[in-house]
Amino acid sequence: MTIRHLKIFICVCKHNSMTKAAEELFIAQPAVSNTISEIEKNYNVKLFERINKRLFLTDEGKNLLIKAQEVISAFNEFEEQAVNSSKKPLLRIGSSLTIGKQKLPWLLRNLKENFPDIDFQISINQTSIIENKILNGILDFAFIQGKPSNPNIKSRLVDYNTLIAVCGKNYNMPDTVTLKELCKYDLLLREDESVSREFLDHIFALENIVVTPVMESISNQALISAAAQNLGVTIMSEELLNHQLSSGELRKITVSDYEFTRNTYLIHHKDKSYGTVKKEIFDFCYKNYKHNQN
Repeated sequence: MTIRHLKIFICVCKHNSMTKAAEELFIAQPAVSNTISEIEKNYNVKLFERINKRLFLTDEGKNLLIKAQEVISAFNEFEEQAVNSSKKPLLRIGSSLTIGKQKLPWLLRNLKENFPDIDFQISINQTSIIENKILNGILDFAFIQGKPSNPNIKSRLVDYNTLIAVCGKNYNMPDTVTLKELCKYDLLLREDESVSREFLDHIFALENIVVTPVMESISNQALISAAAQNLGVTIMSEELLNHQLSSGELRKITVSDYEFTRNTYLIHHKDKSYGTVKKEIFDFCYKNYKHNQN
């Protein structure tokens, strides 16, 4: 078994196609097929189901894909360190969108001041994408809101924040409502499967409330603008709304019987190992994240 075997296996998984994997890797399709067969025969495992000329990854294949990605990530780190041993060490940090806007710039500035001999590479994206990058070894660690469910990701609670309900200053709605009353108004919410939406949907489900938003968006700013135009009420992190609240463009709605509190976690792959310096930076981030007063 070689690194080449694993790279080909990962590429086939990426495309669900040996032909497309061969095209990307610039090798003949039979060579790809033979490589997959070699892995299956060598370990007596079935990686793919072949149904109607299509490939479907088996449960064993899914588990081995994770391990293969870990091995390739470790190999790439080895090569990177070997080639760039004379250069600054590189630390790759990720965050979900809200944290990337509100918290990460402050933290990164402090990291650069305290660790001037380290190069930092930052990735800010949707939580699901950040978690995948952690699983694939692309990031060293990351900050997300909401606890990850994948057992291969370890998490540490570092902070919490509060979501609030807001609407436009002329929207016909009282300043104080119950949760059930809130849900009778036009709701402007994040898209399905976003962390914010899953958090709210979980709360609604606990209270046996069924909601149908009049607007869904991947953009917090789009929801804020819609609320400011008196199109409904949105619920999001209070930190994102400071400007609109202070200017009077939006007004806060108090939910008398519920408080929307969401946790922030520092996450990393359970098998991730750190050298002395990276461990020091990880601990610095864990201890100092909540001290951001912005």
